[in-house]
Amino acid sequence: MFACNSCGYKSIKWLGKCPVCESWESFIEEEVLISKNGPEWLSSRPTLLKEVSSQKTERISTRIAELDKVLGGGLVRGEVILVGGEPGVGKSTLLLETGSKLSEVSKVLYVSAEESTEQVSLRAKRLNISADNLYFLNEDNLENIYRHLKEEKFDFLIVDSIQAVCHPGINAQKGSVSQIKGCADFLTRIAKTSGVVVFIVGHVTKDGSIAGPKLLEHIVDCVLYFESEILSTYRILRATKNRFGPAGELAAFEMTSLGLREVKSLFDLFLPHKDKTIAGSCIVCVVEGIRPIILELQSLAGRSGFGMVRRRSIGFDFNRFCLLIAIIEKRLKIPLSSEDVFFNVSGGIKINDPSADLGACLAIISSYKEKTTPLGFIFLGEVGLGAEIRPISNINLRLKAIKRGGIFKKVFIPQVNLKEVEVNLGDVKIKGVSALKEVVQEIWE
Repeated sequence: MFACNSCGYKSIKWLGKCPVCESWESFIEEEVLISKNGPEWLSSRPTLLKEVSSQKTERISTRIAELDKVLGGGLVRGEVILVGGEPGVGKSTLLLETGSKLSEVSKVLYVSAEESTEQVSLRAKRLNISADNLYFLNEDNLENIYRHLKEEKFDFLIVDSIQAVCHPGINAQKGSVSQIKGCADFLTRIAKTSGVVVFIVGHVTKDGSIAGPKLLEHIVDCVLYFESEILSTYRILRATKNRFGPAGELAAFEMTSLGLREVKSLFDLFLPHKDKTIAGSCIVCVVEGIRPIILELQSLAGRSGFGMVRRRSIGFDFNRFCLLIAIIEKRLKIPLSSEDVFFNVSGGIKINDPSADLGACLAIISSYKEKTTPLGFIFLGEVGLGAEIRPISNINLRLKAIKRGGIFKKVFIPQVNLKEVEVNLGDVKIKGVSALKEVVQEIWE
C-alpha cells in the first residue's frame, strides 16, 4: 500500500498528488507486518463494571495547580495525554517539571528520542531539578521502552516525541502515518492494561495542528495545546479534548529563566488597562471550559486609502467578525463600507464564545465614533442577525468573576438572562438589554 505522509490517505498505487490534502510527492510505500498471536500483555478478561475498584478512578495530582485544572482535577490511572505546540514553546520544559513533581510520589521514566542525556541534564540543572525517582532513557524502540517499563515498574511514562519513536513490527519510516498510528496504539494499550499514565509530545504542522494527522488525537484520552504569541513570555495551555474533564479549559504560564511559572490570576494578564479606557476598547467576560475570563477587545476603524477596504481579526473568528460589521451597517445605519476595520483580542488568546459579540460590536462602533465606553462598564451578550441580544450560558459564573474583579460599576446582560441571576453584585448595577441599538443609545446618546 501507498500512504500519504500528510493526511494518511491510502492507495494501491503511487500518486504524485494526494486527492484529499493535495500534497505533492507525499506518498510512501509501506508494509505493515501483523502478528497472529500478538504480545502477551494485549490479553485481557471481561470484568463486571460494579466490581471495578474505585481506587483506579481516583485523581493523581501533578503538584502543578494550573495543570490539574486543565486536566479536570488531576491525572487518572491509564490515561494517555498528548501535548502539542510550536517548536520552542516549552513542551519539554513543562513535561520535565511535571515528571519532577510526579517523581515525589512514584517512579517516572522520561524517554527522549531526540535529545541526548547531556542535553536533558543541562535543562534539568537550569530548572533546579534533582529528583530521586526521575529516570531518563535515550531510546527510540518502543519494544525496548516497554521492556524497561515492565522490569523497573514505572508508574509514569513521558515520550518525547511520538514522531521520533518507532515500532520494529511496523515496516515504515519514522514519522510516517503508519508509524505514528501504530506507536500511539501501542502506548495506549500499555496504559490501559498496566495503569501507567503516559504523556506524549506531538509535533505540529504549518497550520498548527498535530502532525499525524487527526487520527492521533482520536486515540489518546486528552489533547493539550501549548499556545504562545511571538516574542511573548506567556504561554496558554488549552485542553481541546478530555475524556476525564471539561474540554476547552485553559491555564496560563510565564516562561522564565528558571522554567515555567504559574499565572494564577488571569485578570492582570488579559486586562492590563483596567484603570483607563480608550476609543475602540471594550471589556467582556467569556467562558473557556469552566473558567470565566475577563478580557479586553480592541478595534481600530479608519477610512481606507485604497480601492478595497481591509478587514483583519486576531484571536476572533474572522467570519463572525465580518458578520458583526454587516449587522452594524444594516441595523444601525453606520457606514463601514469605506472603512478599514481591524480587531484584536488582548493577551494573545483565541476566543470562540458568542457572548463576546456585544462587546465586539461596541468596540467597532467606539473606534468609528471616536468615543470611549464608560470606565467600569462590561458587556455580555450574543448578537443576532436582527441586532437583537440573544441569551448566553453560565450567566452566574460570569457574574461571580465580575464581582471578584472589584472594579466594575455596571454590567449589560441579555434581558432574558435577568431571571436567571442569583448573584448579589452589591454596588454593581445589572442592566438587561434586548437590542444592540438600545445599548448604543444607553452609552452615548
